[in-house]
Amino acid sequence: DEVANGRLVDVIRRVSAFGTTLVRLDIREESTRHTLAVDAITRHLGIGSYAQWNEEARLSFLQAELAGKHPLFRTRDVEEITDDEDIRKTLRVFETASELGPEALGAYVISQAQTASDVLAVMLLQKQFGMTASNGNLMRVVPLFETLNDLTNAPSFINTLFQIPTYMGQCKGKQEVMVGYSDSAKDAGRLAACWAQYTAQEKMVQVAKKYG
Repeated sequence: DEVANGRLVDVIRRVSAFGTTLVRLDIREESTRHTLAVDAITRHLGIGSYAQWNEEARLSFLQAELAGKHPLFRTRDVEEITDDEDIRKTLRVFETASELGPEALGAYVISQAQTASDVLAVMLLQKQFGMTASNGNLMRVVPLFETLNDLTNAPSFINTLFQIPTYMGQCKGKQEVMVGYSDSAKDAGRLAACWAQYTAQEKMVQVAKKYG
């Protein structure tokens, strides 16, 4: 009685007021990890090596699968996709995220993001495990532009994304990006990196305004 009407009641009240999570979890992973995961899936399906496709072929495949209604494989068959433990770990991250619920999740940050397919690959891996915009479980996909080249190419990267109807329908008119200073400073020096960050952000804003 003392426990039930004391500490237990306090716990129930706190959960009722604040939920079971206090802080949303952001996930960060490098873009090549996703490329290797999708490559393992396409090889498993017998349709070729995603990693060897050019950007146009990747975007075509990713858009078609994002628009489709069926998963690429049964989620319980993750272990059969590949023997590579690193790739299994990448897939398990999405599997675990899908079990946490949207109230526990924030942004999915892609480090070393270089192409639009890097973003769509993460969206497809989320869809594979039931995380979509329609059911409210889709994590925000945030490309991180870190190197000098990535910062320079960032406006073109965003422009390509905004030309993809499937993506625009999923992001619902909102796009979040991150710009990095560490790698770009190592590439070009602090002053050049700061200028690249400034110009990249200004140009990305103009691209965003162009597409409303």
